Amino acid sequence: MAVAAVAAVVASSACAAPAADTTTELQIGGMVCDSCSQALTAALQQLEGVHEVHVDHVSGKAVIRHDPARCARTQLVAAVTRLGYSVAAP
Repeated sequence: MAVAAVAAVVASSACAAPAADTTTELQIGGMVCDSCSQALTAALQQLEGVHEVHVDHVSGKAVIRHDPARCARTQLVAAVTRLGYSVAAP
């Protein structure tokens, strides 16, 4: 019985997002194709504290779920601008 209870706790916590996470949306300029989206996704995923990234070149938006204590918005913007793209002010 105790093993089943531990397994249930592990399973439920493995899928849950940390409570401190926030979602940041960036409006990115200069993306023209799917390769742009892929390059930005890879760069943002490398940042410490980033848990999920969705970049859409059609809308020009990136949605990033991250721990703001480990990765601030300024770090997200810096990762984007290092690749040569622009980010609109919030």
